[in-house]
Amino acid sequence: MIKLMLNFSQAKALSLALVLLLPVAPHLVLSQASIVSPESVGVSSQRLELIDSMLQQQVHDGRVPGLVAGVSRHGQLVFLKSYGWQDIENKLPMQEDSIFQIRSMSKPITAVAVLQLIDQGKLKLNDPVANYIPSFSAVRVFNNSETQDLNDARSPSRAITIEDLLLNTAGLSHRFSTLYRDNRVRSRADSLETLVDKVANIPLIGDPGEQWVYSISITVLGRVVEIVSGQTFDKYLERNLFNPLAMTDTGFYVKPHQQARLAKAYVAATSREPLRLLPPMDIPITVKPPLMEGAAGLVSTVPDYLRFLQTLLNKGELNGSRILSSESVIAATTNQVADRLLPIGTNPNAPMLDRGWGYGMSVVVDASKSPYGANNGEFAWGGSLGTQAWADPDTGMAVVIMLQVQPAGAFDIASKFKAMVYQSVID
Repeated sequence: MIKLMLNFSQAKALSLALVLLLPVAPHLVLSQASIVSPESVGVSSQRLELIDSMLQQQVHDGRVPGLVAGVSRHGQLVFLKSYGWQDIENKLPMQEDSIFQIRSMSKPITAVAVLQLIDQGKLKLNDPVANYIPSFSAVRVFNNSETQDLNDARSPSRAITIEDLLLNTAGLSHRFSTLYRDNRVRSRADSLETLVDKVANIPLIGDPGEQWVYSISITVLGRVVEIVSGQTFDKYLERNLFNPLAMTDTGFYVKPHQQARLAKAYVAATSREPLRLLPPMDIPITVKPPLMEGAAGLVSTVPDYLRFLQTLLNKGELNGSRILSSESVIAATTNQVADRLLPIGTNPNAPMLDRGWGYGMSVVVDASKSPYGANNGEFAWGGSLGTQAWADPDTGMAVVIMLQVQPAGAFDIASKFKAMVYQSVID
């Protein structure tokens, strides 16, 4: 396996050399009927049975209401199963195509939309964001990021760029941060245009390029896509990603004809309390929201997201539809964060020592430091309701597990699943 640690220009040059070596993209069909013999693609059926037993036990023990998990290798589906309930109260069983809020797993999709515009020459990584969103020309930086006095701020050392937003190095904060909550920055009742202007009006917590902070930045990129493309963000994604990739159940809300497949969100069971429903959002996920939130707003299914991952494994193409250049895929799935800013982490007290960050997703840069099985070059991300997805170019595997529970890492289900999937590879 070639260890890719390149900048965008280097990745483009390398991809041109590699493109003739790429295999024809597999035709990915995703249903129980399309499952192939695991051994035919070098996966142990016996170890998949152990995975099945482990996931069944999690539901049987009442820890989580239900889940869906899928595994493919070399574009062939070897595992797709649903467990438990998508709606306990109404006794609706989980289905293979149940629809989940994927929260931060929206980020890689939004990043791909931005890279499409770069491929088309309509946008550049080093473009100042203010070129597209005028309110960003007046951005300020806190003189003291700890006190966060709105009146004690200065000009930034340089402008925020498109690449800063892709990399979480813009100096912005997280949508649920105390800073943004106290100043009422984020509301699903606001339009994307209103949100980004609110974001620009709050001082940065640091100069652009000086620190990695998991942030609202990729939602801001959704507005850039709207301005550059002349389309609303949802329509852009539908026309340029979801339709070409047959991701028919992915979008910013669950439409009426899909609602019988909606998985409800629960608080995970504890030793003291059983499962219970999460409080409803101000704007239900069954209603089209004014805010098209590219960092956290999408719903999807395991089959849809497996298609998305397979497209990236195929260097931007699936079933004859090319949505991204191979050089852009290589750049997106290569660490782009400077060594001086590593390690990164959504929790500063628990950094991800094995990972860097590409464009919209994490990338394994030192598998020896992974807490479970991984290879260098694996790209991945998860969501705050328990969804997890990853793809490994080294083994050709795409893997997705979807739950709807808080906390997202309840009972380490996704981590156990990941370790066992890694151990299932026999060839």
